[in-house]
Amino acid sequence: MWRSRRRTLITISSIFFAVIFAILMRVAVVGLFEKLIGDTVSLTSGYIQVHHSGYWENRSVDSTFEDNPKLTAILNREKEVTAWTPRLESFALASSGNRTKGIMVTGIDPEKENSVSNLSKKIIAGRYLTGNDKGIILAQGLAAYLKLKLNDTVVLIGQGYQGNMASGKYPITGIAKLGIPEMNKGMAWLPMAAARDFLSTGARYTSISILINNQDNLDALKQSIVNQTKREGYEVMTWKQMIPELDQLFQAKMVQNEIMSGVLYLVIAFGIFGTILMMLNERLHEFGILIAIGMKKGILAGVVVMEMVLMSVVGVVLGAVCIYPLVLYYNIHPIKLTGDMGKSTELYNIEPVIQMSVNISNFIIQGYVVLLIAIVLSLYAIFKIHKIKVIEAINS
Repeated sequence: MWRSRRRTLITISSIFFAVIFAILMRVAVVGLFEKLIGDTVSLTSGYIQVHHSGYWENRSVDSTFEDNPKLTAILNREKEVTAWTPRLESFALASSGNRTKGIMVTGIDPEKENSVSNLSKKIIAGRYLTGNDKGIILAQGLAAYLKLKLNDTVVLIGQGYQGNMASGKYPITGIAKLGIPEMNKGMAWLPMAAARDFLSTGARYTSISILINNQDNLDALKQSIVNQTKREGYEVMTWKQMIPELDQLFQAKMVQNEIMSGVLYLVIAFGIFGTILMMLNERLHEFGILIAIGMKKGILAGVVVMEMVLMSVVGVVLGAVCIYPLVLYYNIHPIKLTGDMGKSTELYNIEPVIQMSVNISNFIIQGYVVLLIAIVLSLYAIFKIHKIKVIEAINS
């Protein structure tokens, strides 16, 4: 391998860049949807949601439930639960002057809500809520539509608990910018006490939204909560059940990505195969000499395949290790999409940024596929060596 360093470096380089391209394509698409799903569920349903049985069908404030210490203990005990927050949600009309818009108003426990949705980090004007506040936080797009700014007053009108009329005037203490365009145009948050007073619910919630460590354990955690809350009148649902269109969009994009990856793998395979052909043709004279002095073709083929496997492993490992810092950087500092690309992304109600995924499985899978391609193609050396005619090879 080191007798011809140039040839070895070319072979390793072809695999090195193949791994980099394969990983970049994967982490960009997966990262885009991980962020979309994370942003959406953290502000709305949670990865798992506990609510009154039948609530999700009509989303009525009448389908609320009282605080239950047993449920609180269960959620605090589950190791997979990262954070959870109670919410009191209702649709209402927000009005200012001659402008009116239907919105989602959410009553929150400020501290617990922030641990799930990081709402305080989305504040671009004013401040975050405290438990004793009488004010409201509006999404930026909603505030712009109603032509409201900090310290202005917004009027809310809706239907409260058990048919009561819900109405109230609230000063704007903060404006939050949400990455998802549709959500940015129609959301508002009140402290839990103010929301209960607005909707006349008393100490009740519409739902508890749960954040988890690992989505791979989503169904298992849901079943665990279901088993522990039997006969309590709760319904436990995952975000895939509550927002199926988002899951379907993700699955469709992943299928599209697999097709594009297949085309990329085909290009990679031709590149690696060309490198293997170059290596075999350059060493044809050497192979002829080795066979002439008594080396068996099977052993020679085994040595060549072993060389290719070693070079493939080195190329894959180097590629994965070298690209990780770049992926990590763009995970912390997402790429902002502008112009036509940004506008086309917003049409799908997706924040126009690419935040690359640092999930290690993406690196392992792509590295494994490229390594497998390189090893399979290196088997061509066995066929080529067994077809060598000694005299022609020596004279080549």
